[in-house]
Amino acid sequence: MMGPTRRDALVGVVGAGAAALLPRRVAAAPNRLDSLVIHGMPATPSVVMARLIETGTLSTFADKPQLKIWRSPDQMRAGVISGDMKVFGTPSYSCATMRNRGAPVRLMNIVTWGLLYLMSRDESVRRIEDIAGKSVLMAFRNDAPDLIFRMTLRRLGMNPDADVRLHYVGTPTEAVQLLLAGRAELAVISEPAATAAEIRGAQAGIALRRAADLTEVYGRLAGRPPRIAQAGLGVREDLLQAHPEIVQAIHDGCIAGSRWVLDNPVEAGRLGAPLLDLGPGTIAQSVPHFRLEVVSAAAARPDIERYFTDLMEMSPDILGGRLPDDGFYWGQSA
Repeated sequence: MMGPTRRDALVGVVGAGAAALLPRRVAAAPNRLDSLVIHGMPATPSVVMARLIETGTLSTFADKPQLKIWRSPDQMRAGVISGDMKVFGTPSYSCATMRNRGAPVRLMNIVTWGLLYLMSRDESVRRIEDIAGKSVLMAFRNDAPDLIFRMTLRRLGMNPDADVRLHYVGTPTEAVQLLLAGRAELAVISEPAATAAEIRGAQAGIALRRAADLTEVYGRLAGRPPRIAQAGLGVREDLLQAHPEIVQAIHDGCIAGSRWVLDNPVEAGRLGAPLLDLGPGTIAQSVPHFRLEVVSAAAARPDIERYFTDLMEMSPDILGGRLPDDGFYWGQSA
């Protein structure tokens, strides 16, 4: 596991500073934790959790509320399974897979409803159908971006293993670097890396475009709105059973935090910059592109199960062979 970084310390200071302003009686609250860490995704939605920490909301429940960013899906899964990560940003299907394989986890909510884009410096690619026979960069093989892209191609009648040449890299940042260096013409990139690519391309005089919004294409092909229950927060069962009030506070704080981010993208950029290693302007410009809306897992269940069913049609083993049980969906149904 990664050790504390400068950004971890910064977020910890924000939370600790807010805690110091609370009345003394809070310190004596029952079931108070010594520390509480939310492990966010390396993507713009984690700015919502940063806002939650900044407001001091969780200082009622813990002396040192912090936000840390995991760096790869493998790191996240290892941390959750070991018990080191109690609250964690996660692709929704990854959380379901862990539960179906015996991990004591639930999905708390959905935070982002689609943030994947096909970025192109190839003038001949104006829509996703134009990529037949071409090479495409992709990060995180067999994780959410890869699966959604492959599913979309199949719905277009294309074979993702034959009609395009997929080249995998470790992170979206690597894909951006290769794209800008001219070593690739096409890449599937999530936010905020997609916005970063646009900004850096403009600065370098490179004509880089969003050739396709994969969420929009996915919805159009399914006859639905542009909406994928893609990622949110998961929680381990031990924390939920011991401190249900904390889980509720995190969810409620995310709802408030999402509204603040949407209303204050410039301030959100400044807040998220040290966490995501991106400029404040990049994060601010990214906000409109990741479909931010916090909905409890129980209320979002129809959308989640539709998405999971689509994934299992593509590969029956993706979720461990079945939809998650009723207990997977935290919260009140709509």
